[in-house]
Amino acid sequence: MGNFGVKHLMGLGWLFTLIIVLLVVLLLIKKKHQYGEKYDRGVIAGAALFIWFWEAVKTIVIFNSPLFAGAGLYPAFMLPFHICSMGLYAYWILGFHKGRVAAFIKPFSFATLFLVTLLILIIPASSGIMGDLPNWSFVEANILPFQSFLYHGTLVFVPMYMVLSGFYKPHIKDIGKATLTLLITAIFAFGLNKILKVTDFMTLEYGNGNPFQFLLQRNYFLYILVLASIAIAGTSLFLLLGQWLSNRVHPQKKAS
Repeated sequence: MGNFGVKHLMGLGWLFTLIIVLLVVLLLIKKKHQYGEKYDRGVIAGAALFIWFWEAVKTIVIFNSPLFAGAGLYPAFMLPFHICSMGLYAYWILGFHKGRVAAFIKPFSFATLFLVTLLILIIPASSGIMGDLPNWSFVEANILPFQSFLYHGTLVFVPMYMVLSGFYKPHIKDIGKATLTLLITAIFAFGLNKILKVTDFMTLEYGNGNPFQFLLQRNYFLYILVLASIAIAGTSLFLLLGQWLSNRVHPQKKAS
């Protein structure tokens, strides 16, 4: 599961400091000027563009590196179809479009992606800080660690902003929408696994930081069931926590 070293802990420190500062500044601007949903969608659109930028950076680095599939090649399992990659598409829809689809994917965009991203950031082996350098120097060898932390940090920032701004008011009844969205993405990912002959999209079978990999050799169905159970139970928990927070930040006015 990786090593909880100084670099990982420092990364979490500076990342969450940035998230908190950005949230405070953007929410103060929203409150001062009484901005509404258009402002919220602008913030999320900016976040979507930001993570697409870092996805492009990752693609360029990997394509030119001999450490993955070889210089000039790009490994199929690194394509943006993992569960955390869904932020690329979900936040684009939330930021640049409004309507039924955007409204439907809000629970997934908040709770499921929030849950998965926190797990990825907590486990060092899966959060991209593994490498030759034990520090955060601004050098080429740290491009991918910075990419991973800033990318996944954005996937923490957006759900927090959605609730604190009132853009989305979570409710446990939204678990159905979140689960259905997760199921659709999972079916799509499983299909890609078969077409591209990889086994990592959604199923995490390469085991990079995956604490449940040992189940793969014993019972594949049980392994998938465990992943699905964690995702659904965790999403439910985050919806409940989000509902609690939303009710306190944006209390409903009682009818007189």
